[in-house]
Amino acid sequence: NGEIVLRGISYQEAAPHLVFMGYLQRIVDGGRVDREFALGTQRADLVVHYGKTQKEVIELKLVQAPKAVERGLRQVSEYARRLGRDKGYLILFDREATTPWEERGEVEEMETGGVTVVVVRV
Repeated sequence: NGEIVLRGISYQEAAPHLVFMGYLQRIVDGGRVDREFALGTQRADLVVHYGKTQKEVIELKLVQAPKAVERGLRQVSEYARRLGRDKGYLILFDREATTPWEERGEVEEMETGGVTVVVVRV
């Protein structure tokens, strides 16, 4: 239920994180999801592990800050490179109730620092 994302809470990213992690945990069958995965001095929001070697980095951002997308792209690129991956995922949560639902769910690929970042808007 995405309506929880539209409600106000003190820690702004908590509701989108919880909704997405709940969804992801149900579909990651046979793998695992690490939260706040340490990568050097930084932490990726989520790293999904499949099998013995496959790892996927996922960064979650609210679209309210002007530089959130730019910062998210940079973070995903750096985290993916640290994991030896050439692809990562940036999930953007738009909490504006006026954003048409047709715009939510858009997926695009962007190249940042030699890494393909799949950007999903929800």
